[in-house]
This record gives sequence, C-alpha cells and structure tokens, in this order.
Amino acid sequence: MNIVIMAGGGGTRLWPLSRRHQPKQFLNLGSGKTLIEHTYDRARQLAEPTDIFIATNKNYAERIGELLPAVSDSNIFLEPEKRDTAPAFAAAAVELRLRGRENEPTIFMWSDHVFSNEAQFVADLKKIPALIAAHPQALVIMGHQPVFPEVALGYLEVGEAVAGSDRVFRVKAFKEKPDRATAERYLAAGNFYWNMAYISTTAANLLEQLRRVAPELMAGIDRYEHARRENNLPEADSIYQSLLKISIDHALLERSQEIIAVTGDWGWSDVGYWSTVREIFGAQGDHAPGSYHLHVGTSNCYVYNSTNQAVTLLGVKDLIVVVTPDAILVTNPDEAANIKDIIGRLEEDKKHDLL
Repeated sequence: MNIVIMAGGGGTRLWPLSRRHQPKQFLNLGSGKTLIEHTYDRARQLAEPTDIFIATNKNYAERIGELLPAVSDSNIFLEPEKRDTAPAFAAAAVELRLRGRENEPTIFMWSDHVFSNEAQFVADLKKIPALIAAHPQALVIMGHQPVFPEVALGYLEVGEAVAGSDRVFRVKAFKEKPDRATAERYLAAGNFYWNMAYISTTAANLLEQLRRVAPELMAGIDRYEHARRENNLPEADSIYQSLLKISIDHALLERSQEIIAVTGDWGWSDVGYWSTVREIFGAQGDHAPGSYHLHVGTSNCYVYNSTNQAVTLLGVKDLIVVVTPDAILVTNPDEAANIKDIIGRLEEDKKHDLL
C-alpha cells in the first residue's frame, strides 16, 4: 500500500515551543524523536520507503529532509500555501495519479499523533488494503473507542457491522464537538467513536468522491492537475493558492454516502495541549536535556525547558511551565487548552516574532 503522511499543519497549540515555522510535527516532546519521525517509523511497519510520501508545506521541505533522509525528494509533495486539509488531500491524490498509483490502496496518515498501543494500531491498519479491495467505492476511516467524555473532538456514529471483519462498522453520521452532557450520552450509547480523520482509499476514489460532493474545489484541482501534467510549476502554484479553503471533514467525510470505520482502543492522542504532553511525555518527570530543574515544596508540576537556564519552583502546585529562549509559559492543566487566547493577544499586539 501507499502511505501519505500529512505534515503541512502549522498549529501553535503547544506555544511557545510550537511556532508557525516549527509546528507540532517537528517537536521532540521528550521521547528523543520528533513526532513526524515516530510517524515515519509507524509507516515503515506498513510500507517500503519507496511507497511512503510526505505532503507538506514548501516552507518545511528542508526540515523534512533533515529529519527523514530516507524519503526521496520525489516523494515529498510541496504545497505552495496552506489552503486547509481538503486541497492538501486532493493535491496529494493528484500526485499519486501522476505517478500511476491512483488505483493502489493508500492510507492518509497524520504526522503528529501518538499511540500508547501502537502495535494494535498498526495491526488494524494492515486490514485496510483488504477492506478497500472489498469496498472499492467506500472511504475507510479509524474510529477510536472513547475512554472519557471528550468535548474537544468530533465523534462518529456507527451502525451495522461489516460482514467478515472484526470491529469494522458502517458510519451513520458525524457529530460536531459536543457539550459535556452530549459526550456522556455518546459514551453510554456504545456506538459512538472519536473521529481520528484518518482516510484510506485509492487516490482515484478520493478524487471521484470529491468531484461528486465538492465540485467547486475539484474545478480548481482539475486545473491544478493539468498544470502539473504540463510541468508548469508556477501555474500549478498559482492555481493551488486560489483553491477553496475547506477541511477534509467538511468537504468529504460529512458528505460521503459510503464510509466504513475500523474501531479500537489504541491509546491515541493528537497531543493538542500541554496538559496532554504532561500526561504522555511527563510521566517520568520534567524535560530538561540541557538544564537543571529544582522543585521545592511543589506538587503535580511539570517543566519543559528547551534552554540551558535553571528553573526552580518553590511552594506551588498544579503548574505547567514551558521555557524557550524567547518566551515562557506558566499555566495549569485546566487552562492549557486556551493557548489560542494568548496567540490572539500576540497577534493583536503585532508580536509576530513570537508567533
């Protein structure tokens, strides 16, 4: 099968460590490797290097080359500008078609996720080529068993089981991020799963489905593909920059008529907040590879320090402290999800060097 690692995101939810020039996928959060390196290692359990592709922004090309030297330049798809995830998926599918791979099973895999039960996740991903062969018109997605009533994720509702497959169901509906009461109801119902937004199909089917449900986007993608076939890269870049901005969830998943979900409990996290980093990577303590930390009279505190400065905490509890050369964040786990408020203030104050 083909693996396309989607690595074009530029989020700042782990500010001040993550920035627009260094998004989450390029961070080492304490494991010794960046998240994209872990993702590549996961992909290598499923495919050969020649069958692994990276879809990313042109500004990240050099960093990708440094971190993933086994990936050839021809296997790196560069988008000239961020236009949200639907154009990125469509453009990657076009690149596969240009290489004669449009009818091969393909997993579109996010670059910045973490799994505590990775062996089972990889084993379940290995089911996908057979599912695509048996259901060539369907999209195959991954639904994670909810382990608590999460309100920051979208859900999918499943219906009947797919015959001959364990823990594979037909998707009835997608649900937006719920309030607490609704999330608790989903959890109790037993047929709702966290939507991980992994998509697997062939490039040909992905483009055909988009043509049916998102014709405005595909009109631009058709012009983009023509320019790529003519090897007119400036024209292709110009067309891409004008594409409709829309997420793959809204453009395709919520409109498709045939979706099946592989479900399981894989210990998944998209590592969206510093509270999550503390839970996953801070289990063995602070992260301070080049520094010294001192806790005196503290409890339930976590420090991530990317500098050589000493950090001391005295008589405090329930804090997360992140130290970088030009910015420091002090928060608590309950407020860690509100980094967007800081980013908004920095934008208002035109502190672009901190973004």
